[in-house]
Amino acid sequence: MNEIYGLLGSKAFLKSLYAFAYKRTANSYEAEDLCSDIVAAVLSAARRNSDVTHPYAFVWTIARRVYADFSVKRKRGADHTALYSDDTATGCTQPIDEYIENEDDKLRLRRILREFAFLSKIYRDVCVMYYLDELKVPHIAKRLGISQNTVKQRLWSARVTIKKGVGKMDNPVLKPIEIAFIGTGSPVGNDPREHARRSFSKALIYLCKDTERSVKELSEMLGVPMPYVEEEVWIQTHGTNGYYGFLRKTESGKYITNFILTDYDDYMKVSEMYGRHAYVIAGKFDAFVKKHEQTILGLPFLNPQTDTRLIAWKLIHDLNWALIEHVGKRAEEKYFAHITPTQRDFYTFGIAIKEGQTFDAPFYGCDGNIAHDIDGYKRVFISNIYGRRLEKHFGCGDDISQDKPLRLTIRAIGGLPLSSLTEGERETAAKAIEAGYLKKKNDTFHPRILVSEADVYWCVTDAFLKEIAHLIEPMADDIHKMIKKYLPKHMAGEYKLFNQQTSLGLLDGMYEECIELGTITAPDKTPSAEGVVMIAERK
Repeated sequence: MNEIYGLLGSKAFLKSLYAFAYKRTANSYEAEDLCSDIVAAVLSAARRNSDVTHPYAFVWTIARRVYADFSVKRKRGADHTALYSDDTATGCTQPIDEYIENEDDKLRLRRILREFAFLSKIYRDVCVMYYLDELKVPHIAKRLGISQNTVKQRLWSARVTIKKGVGKMDNPVLKPIEIAFIGTGSPVGNDPREHARRSFSKALIYLCKDTERSVKELSEMLGVPMPYVEEEVWIQTHGTNGYYGFLRKTESGKYITNFILTDYDDYMKVSEMYGRHAYVIAGKFDAFVKKHEQTILGLPFLNPQTDTRLIAWKLIHDLNWALIEHVGKRAEEKYFAHITPTQRDFYTFGIAIKEGQTFDAPFYGCDGNIAHDIDGYKRVFISNIYGRRLEKHFGCGDDISQDKPLRLTIRAIGGLPLSSLTEGERETAAKAIEAGYLKKKNDTFHPRILVSEADVYWCVTDAFLKEIAHLIEPMADDIHKMIKKYLPKHMAGEYKLFNQQTSLGLLDGMYEECIELGTITAPDKTPSAEGVVMIAERK
């Protein structure tokens, strides 16, 4: 039995049992029921077979038998509630059903047995030893290294908990919650989104959005046995890098969100606050571009430009973030000087979409990558804007050296004769043209995207910011009101991120208004050259 306890006490092994069940069921709730069936069957069978010599094979043999029984019951439309009885592993009918004629009593017994799984570990262990292993209180106390009074106290508390649980007709289960995650910073090795793709994960995270919850509370609210909640909480607390996950443990021992998570309706209210400035700013920007057309076209590009509309895609993006940064600084000076900003390599912002809602939030992102000593250049940085009008070319962390169309685009700076390419390189050139990276003129390839040796756009955005400086103060006042209303107090240190991520309505609104004005042109198809910028530093 000790070997069996060792296996079932291992988080890694329980995780593999759950994975076995999850792959063979329709959803997480069925998987949890099946996994509970397997654990109960293993404990019961081990009690009858104390001389188990190969515990690992023993457990997996029972697991497969329980799944076979589960499959038969599912086909027949039978009750899938976890049944803690000696014959679950053999596929036989429950012997106890032969002695209990009343269906209500049968259901009540099943609920009592199932409630074992909803006890926290310290109570669960005592109950399993006492009721399933039939150990006496002194033996349990000795095995666990606790006093007999503590054993009795835990048994009493467990009975009270089970009685309350059985008294409920059903475990309340949270309605499905979808979370749209937005990340910013360095995602490699720091991105907790990798561990929050399942519906169960998102539902658990959402329950901790504004309120501290214990594992027991989460188990009851989700209708999920404690072992799975304990494991999920551990995963969401540690994330990918071991310290930045979507949950944090509070001083009270409970859990609360460790990132900004806002309801979709609230997010849209803040986004619309910023978006209503787009019309005015776009009009002023259009007039600015027309007035300074020659200055903009004269920026030191490595591939000379003749049309401000391609450049304006980049200028609008940079202008938006520069404006939001100024608004954030003013709000910080005026309202948040007493708060220490949170410092992380990677930040996550979440938008919760409830059942019946459709996610239609305005969004534009920008991802970039760097390569060193590549194709004759000391350093190459390339970024791409993506969103409603633009399809993403690549994401953060992608390897430029392995992207053949991009490599050919770098080589094409200054001109790349068609005659110099191999047959394979000509096919790559065709793909680069299709992606909007290259253009061909007189049998010579040139970059179609914007290419320069340094960031040449800041002088234009700085000049335009002076023309709209009067908007910064009222926008700072508005975002302060929104932060005060919608940012949870325990996330106050991320007020800068809240300001940044809720301003996407302004960028989207400016792009749409500038398309109407003709300041920029919406691409006929994407991916395209619009929004792609390369900086290539010579050696």
